[in-house]
Amino acid sequence: MAGLWALVIAMTHSPASAGQRPVPDPGDRRAGVSRYFGGPQGFAIPTVPCDPAGPSASDGVMADQLNPQLHAKMAGYLNAYKMSCARAVTQAVKDRGLNPRAAAIAIATIIVESSMNNYAQAVDYTSLGLFQQQDWWGTREERLNPAHATNAFLDAMEQQYPGGSWNNEAIGEVCWHVQRPREDLRGLYAIEADDATLIANALWSGMSGGPRHPYASGRVVSGRSADGRLEAFAAGADGVYHSWQTAVNGDWSQWRFAGGPRNAQLAVAANADGRLELFALSDSTFDHMWQTAPSAGWSTWENFGGGGHRLAAGNNADGRIEVFASNTNGVFHRWQTAPSGGWAGWEGTGGGPADARLAVENAPDGRLEVFALSDATFEHLYQTGVNGGWSAWENFGGGGHAVTAGHNQDGRLEVFASNANGIFHRWQTSPTAWSEWTGTGGISNAELTTSRSVDGRVEVFAINAGAAKHAWQTGPNAAYSPWEDFGGGGTAVGAGNNADGRIEIFGTSHAGVYHRWQTGFTTWSEWGWLNGSGPAIN
Repeated sequence: MAGLWALVIAMTHSPASAGQRPVPDPGDRRAGVSRYFGGPQGFAIPTVPCDPAGPSASDGVMADQLNPQLHAKMAGYLNAYKMSCARAVTQAVKDRGLNPRAAAIAIATIIVESSMNNYAQAVDYTSLGLFQQQDWWGTREERLNPAHATNAFLDAMEQQYPGGSWNNEAIGEVCWHVQRPREDLRGLYAIEADDATLIANALWSGMSGGPRHPYASGRVVSGRSADGRLEAFAAGADGVYHSWQTAVNGDWSQWRFAGGPRNAQLAVAANADGRLELFALSDSTFDHMWQTAPSAGWSTWENFGGGGHRLAAGNNADGRIEVFASNTNGVFHRWQTAPSGGWAGWEGTGGGPADARLAVENAPDGRLEVFALSDATFEHLYQTGVNGGWSAWENFGGGGHAVTAGHNQDGRLEVFASNANGIFHRWQTSPTAWSEWTGTGGISNAELTTSRSVDGRVEVFAINAGAAKHAWQTGPNAAYSPWEDFGGGGTAVGAGNNADGRIEIFGTSHAGVYHRWQTGFTTWSEWGWLNGSGPAIN
């Protein structure tokens, strides 16, 4: 053992002076060396809890689900304790306002550095904790606190990669540049990148601690499975078609005909346990189907109600799905009586425009808000308390063609509507007050969707029979760019976000379903078929 530790010491540089904040420096030996000698179970060194309450039951369940999917160091070695540590790291990233890719970078680092163990005894020099940070990163207590240690790591990452440029660098390279081990050990982090992404995405999807913002409804919709893969659905004249990513941030499957209502309007929502649920409304029936387990296959269709015009779905703050549908009598809703549980019966909402187009969003405190646009009027409904009852309908503007809703980085809601004169928007000036309607230009009578770039900027996509257009906030919570060409005309548009935050756009026409995706965080691919044309949507 003495020889081993002599080798450990020989492999490291002298530590910086105590109390010094870490500043990126190629000569600085930042991290411990458990990765060089420790297997996936780590050293027999004392650890401290990552969660003061200890691992949760769901930590063990998630570890069991993920172990068979991993391919590198942690394959088969995840347990409830290690998942609790990854959960603490991911929560720190989420609390900081960064994206799942930042969580994957941090998790790849702790896999390499400590095998996801919060080591309470120094491994090399003064290295402690998940990231094996030496004493110039903070006090002993700070380095053993996962939130503090993660934020110290992210501070260094954002110094190395200002302006979010870490999004455009390979995960392994970001880890290496922050940790700075020897050059010949550079590739160790890249080996863990895919597994770290899988773990981060699973944790991100299953975390509470803030509203889960809805997926947009329409003729083509997309939601993200618990493992981070996007799943897309398109409503054809003969039923619903389904395609899915075969790998996180990756390629797509061939289209699968899933049956269900014809010429439907679609909405997708995530159950509290991570299972996606799809809702399909036609003029004669309302059906739904769901994943039988997180990231798994799908049930058969089950009736959900009678026919109607449009629908939207969102999540209460406690995770329960709530579904809204319009018909000639107004707007109705139905909700889960428990997270991932059964359903209440349909109830009216006290009115609402007949045959309205619907959008749902979550206020910053998690309350659901509903926007209903008909040819003649625009009305607005909102929960009066978190997970609670509903207000009366309020006037929100005049009639129009289509509506979509999104949220700013600071949580304030933003609503877009189209009519024959172009595209207009209205936004919250505070959690309870709204601006007036403001024109943005754009194309007439467009179908609309919104998404958010990785830094929190709202991006808006519009399509009509003649053209597709795109506008975006010039900064978080800021004004919008002019509209830019985004392609030819079509019949519907939908949006999703890949697990690394890149936006993916789905467009439909009488020929089938196309997609276009961000190749970086400001650049786009060309339009192409979604692995085959899929259904025609008129």
